[in-house]
Formats: sequence, C-alpha cells, structure tokens
Amino acid sequence: MDISFETNIREWTAWMTDLERNQLPFATALALTNTANGLREYHRDLLPIIFDRPTRFTMNSLRVTPATKASPVASVWFKDSARAQSHYLLPQVEGGGRPLKRFEKWLVNRGLMSASERAVPAKGLRLDAYGNISAGTITQILSQLAASPDAHQWETARSRKRAGPQRARYFVPRQPGLPRGVWRRQGKKLEPVLIFVSTVSYQARYHFFDLSNAYANAHFPRNFADAMARAIATAR
Repeated sequence: MDISFETNIREWTAWMTDLERNQLPFATALALTNTANGLREYHRDLLPIIFDRPTRFTMNSLRVTPATKASPVASVWFKDSARAQSHYLLPQVEGGGRPLKRFEKWLVNRGLMSASERAVPAKGLRLDAYGNISAGTITQILSQLAASPDAHQWETARSRKRAGPQRARYFVPRQPGLPRGVWRRQGKKLEPVLIFVSTVSYQARYHFFDLSNAYANAHFPRNFADAMARAIATAR
C-alpha cells in the first residue's frame, strides 16, 4: 500500500508563500510517514476483529517504509513478503491458495509430502491458545520423521528406545488404507494429527487496500496541515 497525494498537494499549495513552498518537501514527507505509521496502528486494531486470536507475529506483520524529501512516497506492507515472494496473510487479502508453511517445506524436502499438498490439523491434534500447532509438537513430529532442518534433532534409535513404548510415535503411512498425512500411534491408539489435502483455498476477508485507502484519505489532510505548521515553525 503506497500512500501518495501528489495531485492533491498541488491543489492545496497554490496559495502558499515562498517560505511555505520551501518547506513543502519536508512537510510532505513527514505527513506521509505519519499517515503510514497511523495506518499500521489502525490495522493492529483491526486484526483481532478480523481474525480469531491473532498471534503476536501476526499483530506485528506490517512494516512501514517512510517517505523522504527525495522520494515522497510512504509504504505499508507485510514484512518479508518481497523476499519470500508471498506472505501467509496475502491469501486472506487477495483470496486463493496459501504458500507452504516452513514445516510443510521440510516435509516436502524429505519426500513425505507433495509440493501441491497442504497439511491441515486433524481432530487428534491439540492446538495452542491461538488455534495453531505448537512449536513443540512440530519439533517432535519433524524429529521423529527425520525432517527437521537440523539433523542433530533427528531422533536416534537410542533415544527412541530410551523414550519407551508408551511415547507417542509419529509416522507418514506408506501403505494404502490410511488417509495421507501424519499419524500418531500411542499404545494401541492410532489417530491422524495432520491430513495432507490437495488444495487449501481462502476467500478474501481482509480488505486491506480498501481499508487503507479510506484511512489515508481521512487522515492525511490533517497530518499534512500539522506537518506544514511544524515545518514553518522550525524553518531556518
């Protein structure tokens, strides 16, 4: 979300004095940056309303690129989305499928899951307070499947024997008859914890751009007036 009011600023500044026009680049950059910072906080207020129990990571998922006098454009966007080519919240914004999660990539790399599949929680999996798979459970699953990125975390025959027969065992069934996924065997109890499905598609429900445009249009004029007043007061 890039915030720019170039056309509007030309209309607003037709009446300005030379002193005010000299301060225009500074005031514009300051107003854009303040609007972007306010927009990020606005989305932080919205996230718990749109999503059920968002994690701290989700609450801090947006970053601001401030405007400068040389580049009078401020941006608000998802962290790391450029590097990863995608972001886990983008399907909620745009709809469609979601990218592979990190632990899913590790399962794919070990040949346990297809890149076209996604792992969804089954009834046998206990979720954390945010409705997600706990990091401890993921670590235990990947360790037993020798799919962890750190080979030192892979479970050895000695540690398996030391844990005893009553410890939960995770495995991906190779034989037909059981749905594809990660299963847990504990004693005589056998149940799935993750099911591999071919597609996971989301309907857009986070109207990021509409909400952002409405906020920016409502708040930028006041931020610009405040920034100009500050620029004039501090002019040398």
